[in-house]
Amino acid sequence: MRSWLATVGVLLLALVVLRVACAALRGDLGEWRSARALGRVAQRARRLRHGAEVVPVGRPVEQVAADLRRLHAAFHRGGMRFAKYEGCRLAYDRVLGEAADIAGCPHLLAVLPPGEELDHERERVEWLLVHHGLLPPPYAV
Repeated sequence: MRSWLATVGVLLLALVVLRVACAALRGDLGEWRSARALGRVAQRARRLRHGAEVVPVGRPVEQVAADLRRLHAAFHRGGMRFAKYEGCRLAYDRVLGEAADIAGCPHLLAVLPPGEELDHERERVEWLLVHHGLLPPPYAV
């Protein structure tokens, strides 16, 4: 009698473990309250098996810095027609904002309308990026 009871108990335990393992592989462990720890272990194993994928948020900092230096030189050059100047200003402000985001500097370049406030904000962000090394200092230009 005892061997029969032990055999049934082992089979029931094996069935529960098999159901928990299948649920862990499918990701349906929310309903198994007693198997949360097993679910965490299975998720860790799944993460380690696939590896972590690193997705870049934006362009590489080297490319942004190269565009920034090129547009900086073009923007601060005089003698442009109005349309070319406005196009250069829009591109420069966009790349300047992207570089400020990379450097972690707060800015209002995308929010302010063209005018004196935007010019002051641009000068402030340029000064911050000079200190971060993304722009050359003014005396080096």
